[in-house]
Amino acid sequence: MPQLICKPKRYLFASLLLGVLWHSVSVAQPMDLVDTWRLAQGHDPEYRAEQAAVEAGGEQRHQARSLWLPSVAATATAGRAGRTSSTQGAEFITPTMTSEDVEFNTSIGGGDLYNYGIGVKQPLLDRARLAQSRQLRLAAEVADLQWQSAQQNLILNVAQRYFSVLLAREKVHFLTQQKTQVDLLQQETQTRFELGDRPVTDTYEALAHAQGLQAQLLAAQMQVDLAVADFTDLTRQAPQHLLSLPLRDPLPAPEMNPLSEWLNDVVQLNPLLRMHDKGVSIAAEQVAQYSSWSSLTVDLVGRLGYEKLDGSGDYGAALNKTDEWMIGVQLNVPIFTGGYRSSKHREALHLQDQKRAQGDLLRQQIKQQTRAAWLGVQVSGQQVSALQKALKASQERLSATRLGHELGDNTTLERLDAENKVAQVQLELLDAKVSLIIHQLHLAALVGGLDEKHLLQANSYLQAL
Repeated sequence: MPQLICKPKRYLFASLLLGVLWHSVSVAQPMDLVDTWRLAQGHDPEYRAEQAAVEAGGEQRHQARSLWLPSVAATATAGRAGRTSSTQGAEFITPTMTSEDVEFNTSIGGGDLYNYGIGVKQPLLDRARLAQSRQLRLAAEVADLQWQSAQQNLILNVAQRYFSVLLAREKVHFLTQQKTQVDLLQQETQTRFELGDRPVTDTYEALAHAQGLQAQLLAAQMQVDLAVADFTDLTRQAPQHLLSLPLRDPLPAPEMNPLSEWLNDVVQLNPLLRMHDKGVSIAAEQVAQYSSWSSLTVDLVGRLGYEKLDGSGDYGAALNKTDEWMIGVQLNVPIFTGGYRSSKHREALHLQDQKRAQGDLLRQQIKQQTRAAWLGVQVSGQQVSALQKALKASQERLSATRLGHELGDNTTLERLDAENKVAQVQLELLDAKVSLIIHQLHLAALVGGLDEKHLLQANSYLQAL
């Protein structure tokens, strides 16, 4: 017989404690760009809306196909009805007699009516239907391109919000470090002033600088709160621990193809331009739908029907039954529509011209964005290199100025300026590195090539604190 074995409480407590510690360690792991991207995929409302849109777009392919499949409709009726018919001037012929000017009359005053029918229609020639099916397929392709654009936009969004938090926190960190040094300097200046070693203006300069840093620190903390809120909206998780972007590590600009090649590629591959080209094709199909020759339609049609009316009337009991079937080709030619079709055709032509003009404008804008991103990569790479040298020089200047201030060779204002310069260059260097990464991602998105491997490349520049 099985026995129920209970673990001692101390082992149970140890298991629970181990689970809590494991959870704490996992939570404490810093979140990188890829983690943020995966969280955003499940929580960003804009991304989820685009997922639904591409699913809806896929249905338009089925709709386009269904337009050229046969349509089948069935009808059935049961009720009360009356019918009176009169035929005059008829000729009645039997094997034994012939009668002319015969009259046939039937009457059912309130009989039982039953009928059913089934009809089939298969389009054979219909330019308007062809235009609609092509428009639906083009719309489905537009949805696919929108999905590609949404995936790229999510990666850009993730990178921008991640680095916004990182930059804002680093700014607070640098300003806090700087304020700590200035507070110490202020205390030192006050002490030396009381000993008669420093003029009173030094104390005022140190105090003014400390209060100015306090104001900057408050503004920087507000930016942290806003950046954290944006990040949380995207991922539904607060950015407790993020990786950092080390200042001293080099971040060289990648080898780039000439700008002319990027401009050629972006015209062919940019998702927004490709979507707009599909829109121009949709407008062209709208023009064809209302052209004069396309109004004619040819359909293969068929019908099978039965009707029974049973009752009584002026001539006694009566019964009418009808069985019918037909199959054939049906031709439809609109003769006059009151000018509707010609007006719709002119409207479609104007809308097509509008689409083309909008495409030219969009092409200019995309090219300008490509130039800006390409130049941004070039300039940001050079800025990183220059600012790393500037940081090293400003740190050496700060060390020399601190020593000179202690020896009395440098004023308090000069030391404050040296402290401020180091913090300024640190922020500029960090901003230049982030700009270099974002410009690379943006440039890849413009040619429709931004994907996870680019995010992994950007992730490789980060490291844990």
